[in-house]
Amino acid sequence: MNSIHHCLCVIAISVASGSVVPAIVHADDGPAAFWEFGPEEATPIRPVGGIHRDVPGPRPPTFPDFPVNNSAVNFDGKGSRFVFDDPGDDSPFDFDNGDEITLEAWINIRDLSEGDHAYIIGKGRTGNPGFSRDNQNWALRIRGLQGEARVSFLFATVPVEPQQRNWHRYTSLQGFRPQTGWHHIAVTYRFGEPKTMQTWIDGKQVPGVWDAGGPTSKTPAIDNDQIWIGSALSGAAGNSFRGGLDSVGIHREMLDEKTMQSRYRRVGKAPEMESISTEMPELGELESGKVTVTFHEGLPTHDRWLYPEETLPAAASAWSGSAFLLDQIPLKYDDWGIRTGWKAPVLVRMAADVTLPPGEHTILMRARGMARAWVDGQLVTMSKPLVGAPHGEEPITPVSPPPAPGHRPAWHRCQEATGQVEITASTPVRVVFDAMAGGKRFRPEPGELTLAVRLEGDESFSVLRPAGLSEFTLPLTDTAIEDELRRIQQTMTALNDTTRRQAAGNQDAYWTNRHQAARDWLAANPSPAVPPTDQPTPNPIDAFLQASMQRGDSTQQSPTATKQHAFFSTVLPILKSECFRCHGEKDKGGLSLGSRALAVRGGDSGEPAIKPGDPHASELIVRLRSDDDDMRMPPSGKPLSEEKIKVLEKWISDGAKWPELQPDTVATESAALIGDSAFIRRAFLDTVGVVPSENDVKQFLSDTSPDKRERLIDQLLNDPRWADNWMGYWLDVLAENPTMINASLNSTGPFRWYLYDSLRDNKPIDRMVSELLMMRGGAHDGGSAGFALAAQNDSPFAAKGHIVGNAFLGIEMQCARCHDSPYHSTTQRDLYSLAAMFARKSLSVPKSSTVPAGFFEKSDRNSLIKVTLKPGEKVTPAWPFADVTGAKDDDSLRALMQRSDDPREKLATLITAPQNQRFAQVIANRIWRRYIGAGIVEPPQDWEGNPASHPELLEWLGKELVGQNYDIKQLTRTIMTSQLYQREAVGQNRDAAPEQRKFAAPDRRRLTAEQIADSFFEATGREMDVEPMTLDPDGRAASNTRNSYGKPHRCWMFVSNSNERDRPSLTLPRAEAVIEMLTAFGWTADRQAPKTDRETEPNVLQPAVMANSTLTISLTKAADASPLADLAVEADSPRELLDSLFLRFVSRRPTAAETEIFLAPLREDFSDRLVPQDEIVPPEAPPRLPQVTWWNHVRNDANTIQQELASRVLQGPPADPRLTTAWRQRYEDVVWSIVNLREFVWIP
Repeated sequence: MNSIHHCLCVIAISVASGSVVPAIVHADDGPAAFWEFGPEEATPIRPVGGIHRDVPGPRPPTFPDFPVNNSAVNFDGKGSRFVFDDPGDDSPFDFDNGDEITLEAWINIRDLSEGDHAYIIGKGRTGNPGFSRDNQNWALRIRGLQGEARVSFLFATVPVEPQQRNWHRYTSLQGFRPQTGWHHIAVTYRFGEPKTMQTWIDGKQVPGVWDAGGPTSKTPAIDNDQIWIGSALSGAAGNSFRGGLDSVGIHREMLDEKTMQSRYRRVGKAPEMESISTEMPELGELESGKVTVTFHEGLPTHDRWLYPEETLPAAASAWSGSAFLLDQIPLKYDDWGIRTGWKAPVLVRMAADVTLPPGEHTILMRARGMARAWVDGQLVTMSKPLVGAPHGEEPITPVSPPPAPGHRPAWHRCQEATGQVEITASTPVRVVFDAMAGGKRFRPEPGELTLAVRLEGDESFSVLRPAGLSEFTLPLTDTAIEDELRRIQQTMTALNDTTRRQAAGNQDAYWTNRHQAARDWLAANPSPAVPPTDQPTPNPIDAFLQASMQRGDSTQQSPTATKQHAFFSTVLPILKSECFRCHGEKDKGGLSLGSRALAVRGGDSGEPAIKPGDPHASELIVRLRSDDDDMRMPPSGKPLSEEKIKVLEKWISDGAKWPELQPDTVATESAALIGDSAFIRRAFLDTVGVVPSENDVKQFLSDTSPDKRERLIDQLLNDPRWADNWMGYWLDVLAENPTMINASLNSTGPFRWYLYDSLRDNKPIDRMVSELLMMRGGAHDGGSAGFALAAQNDSPFAAKGHIVGNAFLGIEMQCARCHDSPYHSTTQRDLYSLAAMFARKSLSVPKSSTVPAGFFEKSDRNSLIKVTLKPGEKVTPAWPFADVTGAKDDDSLRALMQRSDDPREKLATLITAPQNQRFAQVIANRIWRRYIGAGIVEPPQDWEGNPASHPELLEWLGKELVGQNYDIKQLTRTIMTSQLYQREAVGQNRDAAPEQRKFAAPDRRRLTAEQIADSFFEATGREMDVEPMTLDPDGRAASNTRNSYGKPHRCWMFVSNSNERDRPSLTLPRAEAVIEMLTAFGWTADRQAPKTDRETEPNVLQPAVMANSTLTISLTKAADASPLADLAVEADSPRELLDSLFLRFVSRRPTAAETEIFLAPLREDFSDRLVPQDEIVPPEAPPRLPQVTWWNHVRNDANTIQQELASRVLQGPPADPRLTTAWRQRYEDVVWSIVNLREFVWIP
């Protein structure tokens, strides 16, 4: 019992603007609080969100007990609420066991969805920081159940044990229909005595039941959280009231039956539920010959149409098509042109004037959710709302039969409805088709919206077309519809591109200023001068390299070259691998082995690490040979082998010579330039990620102009496939890690689409990175906000700091997550300072990200690991890398920012500002490495202790990137037009020491996994016919629970299925046939950490996959109506056919030896290879299988269905019946053999 009962403050409250002037009376004078929402008195409650004041409340003559001008408030239900602060401990609003309570209100429900729990008033469960989520002291709610509004009372008790359920809910068994005007509701209860619970509707007590948590006498949860009217849970939509409120009261007593009866007096009969208009919308004049489609977001709910007094939101987007067919809605972008989510549900409205002949016709409508169609003002047909499903237990949906033989059947769970319409004249009639896409718990995906007609006397359906196109029939067949859907995709992509680029234009002026500032900085900090060269029109890259080689040549001619070579080939590799981690750029114990002088000087011990001529007096050898664990070096891992120690001892005995540079005779001899066939293949793979087509190769080889290589490079750099080729690289480097089933460690949102859009738009790399780090748009809708997510990670922003340092600064901070880096200079504070900048606030170090103290207690020697941050210690936002990068947090930086007080924008600016020379050089080095095979700095993600092989060239490349407005295509062009890029790939630069990395030739590179599989599809001409990347193809989940990543057409688009349950029902067999090949060549589905280099070492799986995988067998088959089959059918001669195959797969014609081998099987029976036309038997398509999804995957038949699908995939497509079996099989063997030539997977 609260001790304030004897002197209770009672607050009478009305809503108006102004100061707080509450009325204070004693407890026996009235309720604890009563809100009448009148227009005159001030109020201590604060409005949040869409609340409309002074709307008519209950009024005479219907409700004679209210004033004539009684007013109420209306809530829009999108988190709108009034907030009232609890006065403090033991306040009038705290209810304990033994306390009585009555909660009452007048409500006029505008909208209540099934399953909603709309709050009228409650204390606690606000989501406010500092309070438990389970702190509901009391709440009056309305629950949507079986189409009725039921009265509900909810409170939480103090849990005895962690994880114990402590919610208790009482719900009335009777209710009333929403949209039936004003009703009075109330609950009465004495806490601790569950039998006292009562619910009241319109002055009458109605029965109820404890339907969650059961009755309890436990103590309710009590704290000082706020009282909210109209919402809860941070404004969650499903807990927000939509409608009018008046006379909301809280009483510290149980009002009796007589009082309750007096609360409701009504004159006349209660109104029926307001009706939905069925009239066709008036749309005015429409564009001739087009289906006008508009998209309206933010409708109240997906399961009803608007009421007469509600207004359809203005169109958020519009598109026009040539038929009543649509399978997608446009993408949504924020005002920076970054993808974000639609406010579902979205109304899709399709309208056109259509010419139909007189007669009685059948209209066929298909829609995933609720839809309706009008023809000539007549409502012809309707469908039902989209409904949810149980997880895994939904019955298997049978395959829909086609509406007529040969027709396209409705897709999985796509509703099909028909209606009749009578047309009396041949003049155009107006057709309007409305459909709901998505909902608050569903993704806004429309399915395959279709409106088709079967004319009187006809047997077949065709999709309705607007007047002017009616003569161009669109039959409802698979072939015709899929062709039209491809055209729709093209036009929708164009609309999305235009919309995105227009929105991104809002930031163009800012970036123009940024790039001008960068050029100003560059003018004050010019690039190194390009060395002179004897070439007539030298590429600067070749000039720098030639100068470096010439310096190497002069060194090579010195008499000490042999001894120098011995140092670099035997001694230095040991020092680097065994000592430089602690004593390279770092100086553990005060010792650095970065040069002879530093090694002779020694460290903190005072002893020289090396004493030239005397290995026994050299501390380095003493430590290496020591048996004392506290003395021995290296301190961890295996001791150095005797062989390596003797190499070092001999070197010291010979005087410890440490030459400045070791040239390599082979490395300084420039390789020859490659021929045209090799060049076009290399250029295509390096820019667009697939092999050139047969025609591309023929045209290039026949071109005799001297600038054809430059023109080809320019052509390819403008090819939109450029974006596809870069995607796999950036997804690895930035650890993009979305999943289809359940979030796992470091799962992210699909920010792949932000990267893809940026690359398609050729965003400057400083802008692309800045907007990535700003984490904008929809986290699950493809925005850069998806980069912010890291599931099951105790400090997501620390994970992002590691990725960003790795990707853009060449700073490795993986170890700094839990302790200071033992082999790098970075500390735990450095990493968490970046994390705090991302978070825009101070961050605490999680206990789970700290090395336990016990770890150090078990060690007998000083550990290399140092923990300088304590668990729970606060780290403030700060930039720790000014010295490394040159970028400083000063006034010059703030001049480049839009919001100088935003730590996250400050971080993005510090990383991408021109003063940060490290950023430009890291990007330049990454681009260089993609095309040359080795970086100027190796590895690209970790520069500490790894000097540049050509520092002047690297500086020039970085500043060239800045001067080109950070356009990576321009830098790519500079690299690709160099002689270095166009030389034979015989270099061995990647594994060489920096001083031996001469770049006389590029390194040989294997195709990436994506390039191999993409080129396989490209060469065979087959489309990538795989399943969409989702287990929820019917869109019955929100994107944050079960997302859809679309149907891949390039291999970077695949995502992890994470089928840890190993259920066949959760597999995607067609997609997994491609993934099998990708995985064998280094692609990984799960990217829990950033990765610059994949595993490229040969393995036994690779030849096996190329020879016998499901994908190889399928793609090398002359399948029915496939491009390979057409090629064989249309070939004029075996030699022409063989040339075509070689040009398609390896971008060259066969050699004489290859011709001799492969021509014979093609020549045999070539003239008889075609089956006579009258004997051709087209293969029959197998019967369609039911769709298996997340919602039905536990059903017994689900595994059987997917296993049958897997069997079909393994069998491959049917053979083309135009070719005789024996000849076709020999032809397929030739194709298979060419694909398995080693050069298919290597860049020439």
